[in-house]
Amino acid sequence: MAEGGLRERQKEKRKQAIMVAAAHLFQRHGFNAASMEDIAQAAELSVGTVYNYFKSKAEIGLAIYQADRDLVQAATSQIIDNPPADPVDAICRMMETDFETEIGYLDRAVWSSLFGASFTDQSSLSSAFVSDELMRVDQFRKLLVVLAEQGKIDGAADLDAAAEMLGALNLWYFMRWLAGLRAGEGNAQSGILDAEAKAALRRHVAQLMRGLRV
Repeated sequence: MAEGGLRERQKEKRKQAIMVAAAHLFQRHGFNAASMEDIAQAAELSVGTVYNYFKSKAEIGLAIYQADRDLVQAATSQIIDNPPADPVDAICRMMETDFETEIGYLDRAVWSSLFGASFTDQSSLSSAFVSDELMRVDQFRKLLVVLAEQGKIDGAADLDAAAEMLGALNLWYFMRWLAGLRAGEGNAQSGILDAEAKAALRRHVAQLMRGLRV
């Protein structure tokens, strides 16, 4: 058992090394310019080993999306299970948790490259991006249902439409940060929501929640 556990840890370590190397190359040179050979060299692994884990760059991108999605879903589920009493606080906490949750061993700036690749010829990355956003909408829907059950918002309201609007707002803040990053404003290490953005987010959420108040 101990030997098997060691092998699994080694496999996971190699997988993470490949994802980290790919993320850095995607960000530095762009998704299309980075080759599997480049990734192998940066990860200090053979090309064959890299192909044992991932069949293509798109598969690596999908793995990054999936890792992020799993972390965000787990973190936001904790808010759903025990939301703040005030609906505006609950929604803002949900979005802040989403943006503050990240894969510790990856460069946040990789999203700039992967997002661009999603809208070129990488249909699998496009699907992953859409799936990512649908997960977030579903999390907002679950939170709104809990708030309605607690009598904090009107359960007769169109919660599906409200969740979709919150998902769109969430995406808008991410896109705003990404656009600033591409324009050379801020840096990848800074938070997606600075103090000014958090204040604006609260104002936007408060306006949306007015239509859902009991």
